[in-house]
Amino acid sequence: MLAVDPTHRGFGFAILESPDRLVDWGVKTVRGDKQAGCLRKIRELLQLYQPTVVVLEDCARRGSRRCPRVRRLIERIRATVTKSGVKARLVSTARVRKAFAPASTKHEIAVALANRFPELAPLLPPPRKPWMSEDCRMNIFDAVALARPSLPTQGKTAPS
Repeated sequence: MLAVDPTHRGFGFAILESPDRLVDWGVKTVRGDKQAGCLRKIRELLQLYQPTVVVLEDCARRGSRRCPRVRRLIERIRATVTKSGVKARLVSTARVRKAFAPASTKHEIAVALANRFPELAPLLPPPRKPWMSEDCRMNIFDAVALARPSLPTQGKTAPS
């Protein structure tokens, strides 16, 4: 499974083989034409890992705060993935929060993921203050968080 979290800089991604097996993760930065650059890098990930499912945020659902450019990018990613024969799955932010309850903030969810996947712990950014920009490493945690509700053990227990 490939989970993708697009941002204004590029996208965060995570490759999960199973609920407990995180294979790869990172942030891809794109300069210039963000749409074309992101799509090219996603096609590279599709070719490299050959996932059966790509998970993206469902921007049509309530709670999505994505800007119009990122909404269009998510739709283009979905079309690219589907065209390549891979299933695209959309997950709402509400579903992610429900999967991680009682954690309610992005940072609390990231801490839960760092506990679940110790390899992510060194990447955990400090809690964000209101005047701070979001750390680009948070997009890795957002991508993993998108994938968790889509994995086979969903709904059984909250990630610890």
